[in-house]
Amino acid sequence: MSKLLTTFLMVTLVAAFGFGQTYVGSDACKTCHSDKYNDWEVSGHPYKFTVTDGDVQPTYPNFVTNFQTTWMDSLADGSLGWTNVAGVIGGFGWKSRFVGTDGHVIGSGGSSLAGAGDGHNQFNFFGGEEHGWVDYETSKMNKVYNYSCFKCHTTGGDTTGTWLTGVDGLGTFTEGGIGCESCHGPGSDHLSTPSAATIDRVYEYAHLDNSIGGLDIGGTVQTPDANGDDINFLCGTCHNRSYTSPINAKGGFIKHHEQWDEFVATSHFDQGMDCSTCHDPHKRVIWDGDGIKMTCGTCHSSQVSMTNHSASATCLDCHMPYAAKSGTKRGESGYKGDVRSHLMAITPNTESMFTDDGSNVRDDDTRSASLSPAFSCLGCHNDDPNDAIPEFTLDQVANIAAGMHAAPAGDPEYVGSETCGACHTEKFDDWVVSGHPYKFTVTDGDVQPTYPDYVTNFQSTWMDSLADGSLDWTNVAGVIGGFGWKSRFVGTDGHIIGSGGSSLAGAGDGHNQFNFFGGEAHGWVDYETSKMNKVYNYSCFKCHTTGGDTTGTWLEGVDGLGTFTEGGIGCESCHGPGSNHSQSGGNAAHIDRVYEYAHLDNSIGGLDIDGTVQMPDAASDDVNFLCGTCHNRSYTSPINSKGGFIKHHEQWDEFVATGHYDAGFTCSTCHDPHKRVIWDGDGITKECTTCHSGLATTNHSTGATCIDCHMPYAAKSGTKRGESGYVGDVRSHLMVITPNTESMFTDDGSNVRDDDTRPASLSPAYSCLGCHNNDPADGIADKTLADAAASASGMHTVTSVAGNEKTIPGSFRLYQNYPNPFNPTTTIKYDMPEAAFVKLVIYDVTGRVVRTLVDKNHSAGSHSILWNGTDNKGKMVNSGMYVARIEAGANSQLIKMVYID
Repeated sequence: MSKLLTTFLMVTLVAAFGFGQTYVGSDACKTCHSDKYNDWEVSGHPYKFTVTDGDVQPTYPNFVTNFQTTWMDSLADGSLGWTNVAGVIGGFGWKSRFVGTDGHVIGSGGSSLAGAGDGHNQFNFFGGEEHGWVDYETSKMNKVYNYSCFKCHTTGGDTTGTWLTGVDGLGTFTEGGIGCESCHGPGSDHLSTPSAATIDRVYEYAHLDNSIGGLDIGGTVQTPDANGDDINFLCGTCHNRSYTSPINAKGGFIKHHEQWDEFVATSHFDQGMDCSTCHDPHKRVIWDGDGIKMTCGTCHSSQVSMTNHSASATCLDCHMPYAAKSGTKRGESGYKGDVRSHLMAITPNTESMFTDDGSNVRDDDTRSASLSPAFSCLGCHNDDPNDAIPEFTLDQVANIAAGMHAAPAGDPEYVGSETCGACHTEKFDDWVVSGHPYKFTVTDGDVQPTYPDYVTNFQSTWMDSLADGSLDWTNVAGVIGGFGWKSRFVGTDGHIIGSGGSSLAGAGDGHNQFNFFGGEAHGWVDYETSKMNKVYNYSCFKCHTTGGDTTGTWLEGVDGLGTFTEGGIGCESCHGPGSNHSQSGGNAAHIDRVYEYAHLDNSIGGLDIDGTVQMPDAASDDVNFLCGTCHNRSYTSPINSKGGFIKHHEQWDEFVATGHYDAGFTCSTCHDPHKRVIWDGDGITKECTTCHSGLATTNHSTGATCIDCHMPYAAKSGTKRGESGYVGDVRSHLMVITPNTESMFTDDGSNVRDDDTRPASLSPAYSCLGCHNNDPADGIADKTLADAAASASGMHTVTSVAGNEKTIPGSFRLYQNYPNPFNPTTTIKYDMPEAAFVKLVIYDVTGRVVRTLVDKNHSAGSHSILWNGTDNKGKMVNSGMYVARIEAGANSQLIKMVYID
């Protein structure tokens, strides 16, 4: 990124983010945020720099052992007192340095105080032990304590003015130490109008005036996102040394302030963890603090049990050893500093973890950034000859480390969703109250299923009326559904109760499917009354259970049904068998992010779209394919229908017929697959207006929502509703409406039409009459189909926010994509003042065409398109920077985008 572009970006961000606010100090935050303030006040952050007043020395919490009473006895030449000190750097956890009343670090070469150039000016005391004085910057003549130093030790730093009376040009700050506003930004607006909208939850904009304008990861400069909360970026602005990801080292140790550089080199960073995943930033870690909120064992539970090692060792002893040094090294091994490394991964060989010149941690093709057993093992084993821990050579510990944890062996097996819940707690908690776990519930004896308390399914009445009404829960082996639409019941003979083949009372009588959509009882229907072989076997349960297989039987005493490992759609239905992932302590290499391989034993071996069979790709994560294996009926894209409604399980067939699919959307673009939608769930992650913001409706009441018309209940799982004849109980995913009076179905009613004269789309019968003619008492005017079709033709116009006047942009503009950086999708918006032929192309940094997104005529107006990170061949691109260039008539513009894998 050019320096000019960086400067422009920063000016734009500063302007956009309201930097007109002023700092108010941490004490102003205390009144409302007392708990966090009290935690922060006894953490290390407030003590990064303390301004002293006259001869009053700093005050630290009473648990800090820093030998402060001895400092003035030996500082520099020992002749100074607190009247000579203007401020103390540190003093809380590792070391102390002292700024003199002349602005210089006392004892450095440029100091005008006694002992100038003598050193003896950094006091080390890590762990409550006195590690003595060292000589800091004895020859440096310009070691003043100015903005370049204190921007990471104070709040509200600025290059202008001076913080120390009588010494010009040092720069200013608003508060000594890292205060609330270092992480949340200036608080004046929030103080006057307390609201989440008037404060920045994560303030990434402090001291970004470095030469690159951001933080460099692998050659790509990360810049703050005004619309995001990048915790790693915020912490990284101070917890690094050079704003670049090479991990700086010196004297055989990683330097301090390198935690960010280390962390971004780890798989934890790649997997989306941030600093606050494990740390509470308001609390301390040292001095027996409780700032660590997640331990290694939370995710790596199976690796807590180790081989070749004493059980007394902790995960941190090996994977976060003291391989970094702030003030001092300790012990006799030569491999123990005073700062824990955040690299975590260990390469078990005898090679040095540093480059030949010792200036960086190695990170190359032969050794990725990682710890050496020298630090992970010898730092403890050879630390003290009297500690009863056996001493080893580097060769010995490298060999031992190679076999420390038992690696997963053999093909992975299913372990159950409860196992996943141990580490992936939030996703598990969302899933367990979604509909997926309740697709099939095996009952035990006379114990009926248990559903979340918000589900209204009239379960207490089921046994009163099932089949001939003489059965009870002892006759039921399992319940299909019961969460959202309907329930069916599998008898202890393996048949659907009430179907023709059932051996239980009421065989062939039906009265065996109970419908209850929307919390209303829609009563019993007769299901498969004549079918003699309606057993609940693999052909049915492969979409209702996890780990389905054609072999064996799930029901004792009934052969040949097939087996499954878990009733309902569990974690492993979408991510594959999890034993190796669990045994490897959560290693991402041992689990499939998107598992496309469940029940592909159909006649075509995949999913058919317009005659082309889509097959799963072992090298990709095809969310649409995964969802499509169950959310379809025939594995082919014609959309099945019956009785004037789209059948249920047809969402994939509908979606692949839409422009959203063509534009690269996936099911997870709008859905969080772990969360529910019905029963007031929050599983929808995007509204229609997220992309279609420039539309208003005409000929219509403002009370209608987008999905009332574009996602009507044109499909039916259990029941139709109302009086119009056009309202089922499943929302269609076709979205497009063809505004005429023709049927949306083929002549025989078995499919949605999709031909040259009518592409797959909704009829106004469902999009309009389903609401208008649903209830004569609802105050909504009844319409004929012809009326509805005529009204639908001119329903939308492009409007301004304020009114219904059509607004055409006054100038051409290509907006910065959002989000950026992104994974897996990003939206690109552009304004066109007049109609023109548009070409929008994505290039890589070499100038190679990656993806052509638009290549057609466009009308005047505001437009947007989504890019899903794939190239023109459908393959996911690699992490890195890309350029989007648009040509529209005589206009052209480009933006830079960052894709992170």
